[in-house]
Amino acid sequence: MIDFFKKLNKWIRDFMLDDVDKPFDGPLPYHKEFGKKRNPVERIEKRFDVQKSQNRG
Repeated sequence: MIDFFKKLNKWIRDFMLDDVDKPFDGPLPYHKEFGKKRNPVERIEKRFDVQKSQNRG
């Protein structure tokens, strides 16, 4: 009986996790943003621009 469950478990895992062993050409899907860091200076300048435009009112 345990043999049957082991075979069933292996079949289900092979069926569900079929794409685990595939080689990817590019970065992995969950690492698409890896290496893309926003420039903090631009972000800070935008924030100050918004504050300046609100203070002029």
